[in-house]
Amino acid sequence: MRRPVKGYHQSTEIRRSYEILPFQGVWTWLTGKELPERKPLWQSNSTERVLWSLSWVVVGVALTALSVFTLQNTALQLLCWLIGALFATSGARYIVATIIHHGVHGHLYKSQTVNKVLCEILSTLFIVQPYESYRQFHVYEHHGREFSTFDDKDLAAIYQLGFTPGKKKSALYTRLILTLLSPKFHLVFFYGRLKSNLIGVPFYRLMMTLVWLVTLGCVGYLLGVAGTVFILVLPFVVLYQMASLMHLITEHVWLVRKEGESVRDSHINNCLARFCGSACPPDFSVKQWGRWGKWTAMHLFVHLPSRMLIVQGSLVCHDWHHRFGSVRQWYDYAQLRERHAQKLSAEEKYDYIDIWGVHNALDYVLSSLSEEQEVEIEHLAYRLN
Repeated sequence: MRRPVKGYHQSTEIRRSYEILPFQGVWTWLTGKELPERKPLWQSNSTERVLWSLSWVVVGVALTALSVFTLQNTALQLLCWLIGALFATSGARYIVATIIHHGVHGHLYKSQTVNKVLCEILSTLFIVQPYESYRQFHVYEHHGREFSTFDDKDLAAIYQLGFTPGKKKSALYTRLILTLLSPKFHLVFFYGRLKSNLIGVPFYRLMMTLVWLVTLGCVGYLLGVAGTVFILVLPFVVLYQMASLMHLITEHVWLVRKEGESVRDSHINNCLARFCGSACPPDFSVKQWGRWGKWTAMHLFVHLPSRMLIVQGSLVCHDWHHRFGSVRQWYDYAQLRERHAQKLSAEEKYDYIDIWGVHNALDYVLSSLSEEQEVEIEHLAYRLN
């Protein structure tokens, strides 16, 4: 089992190893962990993050369209489509799991009307859960007393999908692979997305959804079958839903709250930091070239895709969000978490769980589930978004 790093100092040393490289702001973004003394070059805000995420979607759609309709060389087509799909899916996940998420918390703008309008528009465009139902389940249930109980719809989703305590870790990994590739999983997931936009919603939201579905139908007709599949369906349905599941399953440890365990302690014990990176080699000497090659490959093919697809934006420090869910400066997550981590370390009270590498976070979660006793479950009400 891949255990988390031991305490604040060991985790910080991994981040400090990047000081051998230039552009520390880039490494703060990629890893999700800030250097204690570093000052950002500029102050971010919600509008900047909204525009960045939308621009990623636009870039992704442009590249996938270029791949389908313009390029002739097969290798270039594949490369262009992969990069385009990465950006399109990443932008969509950022909008849903970060922008809309903080919108329902009321953290994007001071005006809650603006927050609601923006979330309603974005959730319609990406066919995900509307503002009111998402706010109810997430803010009042998942962040409330239902956290880590069978009434927590995120935990219920994990268990209903077959990731239950007491199973062998190898069986859980097999279950994950089969689920990610399962047509039934993707159809049920997308049906739930459609249903949440059509059933039990206000009239204005129903009209927004119907107009958008008609628009998508017309766009699909113009794109043709290949264009629809490679530009719309694969990035915004299949890859989106795969990334969503990978985020959900690594977000928390997903153990049912024990008797006598407080809600606050449950949030602390079950929440993870999923930093994207690994320690740099100590220098650039010839004897380190092999290590640098492995380091580069891991960052290009594991850590960077993980950061873009699974732990976008503040999700990398989601453990901090569960402790300080009322803080409005969500875009300063790395700096704010680092300050709190330093404070806890100085007081010898450090209780964050730092895991470097989303693949290690996955192993930690599945190992933790496999080491627990089996629990009896019946049909649970859950949701996927």
